[in-house]
Amino acid sequence: MHIIKRIITLSKSIALKIIKEEEIDISQINKDFSESDTSDILKSLNDEEYKKERELQIKYINKTKNQDWVKISPQKKNKNYFNIPRIAAAVVLCFGLAYYFSTNKQTSLPINQETTISKTSTNQDNIVLELENGKKEIITADGTRKIIDDQGNVVGVQKGTNLNYTNTSSEKKSEKLVYNKLTIPYGKVFQITLSDNTIVHLNSGSSIKYPVKFIEGSNRTVFLEGEAFFEVTKNEKHPFIVNADNMNVEVLGTKFNVSSYPEDATVNTVLVEGAVTIGSTKNNSKTLLKPGNKADWQKQKGNVIVNNVDTSIYTAWIDGKIVFEHMKFEKILKKLERHYNVSIINNNSTLANEIFTASFDIEPIEQVLLSFSKNYHFTYSINQNQININ
Repeated sequence: MHIIKRIITLSKSIALKIIKEEEIDISQINKDFSESDTSDILKSLNDEEYKKERELQIKYINKTKNQDWVKISPQKKNKNYFNIPRIAAAVVLCFGLAYYFSTNKQTSLPINQETTISKTSTNQDNIVLELENGKKEIITADGTRKIIDDQGNVVGVQKGTNLNYTNTSSEKKSEKLVYNKLTIPYGKVFQITLSDNTIVHLNSGSSIKYPVKFIEGSNRTVFLEGEAFFEVTKNEKHPFIVNADNMNVEVLGTKFNVSSYPEDATVNTVLVEGAVTIGSTKNNSKTLLKPGNKADWQKQKGNVIVNNVDTSIYTAWIDGKIVFEHMKFEKILKKLERHYNVSIINNNSTLANEIFTASFDIEPIEQVLLSFSKNYHFTYSINQNQININ
């Protein structure tokens, strides 16, 4: 495991002990440190990817630090609000880095054997790329590969969690649309750069069908199931269309989020920049959105409800955060299942309809459950990847 990720994981473990008010055994931490990774730490701290990640974390902590020290407390009737002490985790992380530089030592990870979620790999845990000919390939989030079409042309290149369809060796203009489909399992996120340089961030439990290359003279249309954030390259001659469950989101160039999971009664579109129109594939009605608008398209009735929202709530998942605002607990559980790749059975019917507002950052699922249970008293058990709430 990468050294910085190992420090973060250690920080999570210590932060969890802080929340549980358990004693932290410093002597055990000292035993877990070795002498060999100082150079690796220095290299990681100068790595651009990790610099960007740390800057986002610091920005988020500075924005929320005052609220983060507030203890768990009920909001209004039937509404509950709390902030997990992300600061505690951040302080521990800073401590970990300082400790490394002062002692030139590294840590192996302490694991809570009683509540740690099992990460057993199954076919459902894999990122799957389906080619036009029906062939399916497994994508590993830390791998690299070239995507080859039936004619032997390189149409895409994977590097880690990004699949890029621009600047490939295939120079011949496409005469017909050739589609690939990417499916993201629970517990993972991924990014695609389409042939027009449009960037698509895919949330867990989502799939997208898209052309390997867009054709001159045709709209740029992709098909989404689940949730994705789009940064669309502007092209006035070729509108970009996201088709989600008989609803189209049409844009020229903009940034927006679309969520259309099968179990949801609505398809919601949140506009961050630019302008989009949404409309049914079954009629000609269209609704224009402005930045800050959220449109809920009713799957059954086909009508649209537009509200002004804080867009950061709906795009926080891109940075690995999960945010719930006035959301029923039963819907929160579904989001937790996707985010952490677990199965949750709720046996508490009263709790299902309770409404919560909460935000989580680097917390493991054990810490999330502990926070909910402190705010609204219930018990739970964890058996490998299955969680039972009573």
